[in-house]
Amino acid sequence: MIENGNPTMSLLKRVSTFTIAALMVVFMAACSGGDKPPEPTPQPQGSGSKISNPKDALSVELCSLLPPEGASAVGLDPAGEIDDGPKLSDDAAETCLWKSPDGHDSLRFSVLTDRSIKDYHDNKSQYSDYQELTIGGYPAVRANKADPAQSGSCSIFLAVADRQVVHAYAAQASITDPCAISQKALESSVPTLPAAK
Repeated sequence: MIENGNPTMSLLKRVSTFTIAALMVVFMAACSGGDKPPEPTPQPQGSGSKISNPKDALSVELCSLLPPEGASAVGLDPAGEIDDGPKLSDDAAETCLWKSPDGHDSLRFSVLTDRSIKDYHDNKSQYSDYQELTIGGYPAVRANKADPAQSGSCSIFLAVADRQVVHAYAAQASITDPCAISQKALESSVPTLPAAK
């Protein structure tokens, strides 16, 4: 049928109708999503996702978290002892203390079960010194309210399980690099920790 005696208008109308119908079919197919649900996007370790190879720091005696050779490698006496002094300001957990032979440098380890690594990510604005790290394949954060180069102390928090964070706190009288002590000590600790059951 020729509309108003114009064959071109009739052809255009039919092509337009066909194009709109085809686009609607494509749109409806896209909206239905098909039979297969979309694949979940994998979350990187430490972004709040589960720790893929969890370890259990609580199953190890606290002063065995750092092997003797790991303590010696950072200039500390190989044997640590339970610290009966005041608790670290941001954690009330039991702490093991290692000291240098001259007593000037120290390292404390504790295991925190009341938080995850995501808690630090979500509250990074509270720390003037903040850095996300990976230590031994596990997510960690360097989180300090004061500049370690000025305060002579450095906290690093390492997530070995979803709700298990190992806190390493190093203090140096000479104020060279307390964060290096915390990080190296954690690097020595991770391989010795048993897998979570």
